[in-house]
Amino acid sequence: MLDFCSIFIGVIVGALVLYLKNFFTPPAIKPKPEIRKKNFEKDKVYLYQFKRLKNCPNLSPFCMKIEILCRIFKIPYEIVESTTVRSRNGLLPFIELNGEHIADSSLIETRLKSHFNIPSLSPEQEAQSIALSKMTDHHLFFILIRFKTAVNAFYETLLGSFGAPTSLNFLFVPLLKALVGKNVYTRCVGAIGDFEWSELDEMLHKDLEVIQNSMKGKFLFGDQISAVDATVFSQLATVYYPFKTHLTEVLEKDFPKVLSYCERVKKEVYPNDFTS
Repeated sequence: MLDFCSIFIGVIVGALVLYLKNFFTPPAIKPKPEIRKKNFEKDKVYLYQFKRLKNCPNLSPFCMKIEILCRIFKIPYEIVESTTVRSRNGLLPFIELNGEHIADSSLIETRLKSHFNIPSLSPEQEAQSIALSKMTDHHLFFILIRFKTAVNAFYETLLGSFGAPTSLNFLFVPLLKALVGKNVYTRCVGAIGDFEWSELDEMLHKDLEVIQNSMKGKFLFGDQISAVDATVFSQLATVYYPFKTHLTEVLEKDFPKVLSYCERVKKEVYPNDFTS
C-alpha cells in the first residue's frame, strides 16, 4: 500500500512539475520545415496549394491570391498541389523561394513585393489598398465562409477535390458539414462575433458597399490591376463561381457593379481557367 501511495504521489508531483514548466515556458515559434524542392530554380516561386477546380482555380481565396499576384506581376511560378503537406502554421498556401519556406499569404505578398521590386501605388492609394485588403481578408472572409459552408455544394466540391465518388456524398456530406461547419462557426465567432444570418447579411452588404465605393476605374485603383485586386477578387470569386450561395443572390441583385468588376478581373487574370 505504501509503495502504491509513493508511486501515485510521484506521478502527481511529476505531472505538476511538467505543467508548471510548460506554464512558465514562453511559447516558441515552430521551426521552418525542410525545403521540399531541392533542385529549385533561382527566383522561381513554388506555390503549394489545394487542388485546382474546373469552375474556379482554387477553393481557397488565399491560395488564389498568391497565384494572381504571380500572374499580374509576371513572377515565374510553379503550382505544387498538396493534400497533406502544410506550412509551418499548418495551413495552405505556402511558398518556397530560393530555398526558403515562407508561410501566410500576407507575409508571402510582402516578400514577393520586396524580392521582385514590385512598384507600390501612390502613398495615399497604398494606404487605402492595405486597409481594404485587411477588411477583406479579416472581416469579409469570415462572413463569406459562413455562407460558403452553409450549402451542401461546398462539401460536395471538397469531396470531389479529394477524389471521393459522388455516390457516397449522401454519407460524407452530413459528416463533413457537422465537423467542418462546426469548426468554421467557432473560428468565425472568435474572429468577428456570433451573429444571426440576417445580421451577417447586413454586414456583407456593408463590406460590399466599401468595395464598390472604392472603385476608381476598371479595377479598384484605376485601369491597372494591382495587389488589392488579387485580395478582393479571390475572396469573392471562391464563393461566387464554384456554386450558388447567398453571395450569388446579393451580387446579382444588389451589387452588379461589383460583379462586373469580378468579371473584368477574371478575364484579365484567368481567361482560360474557368472552364465551366
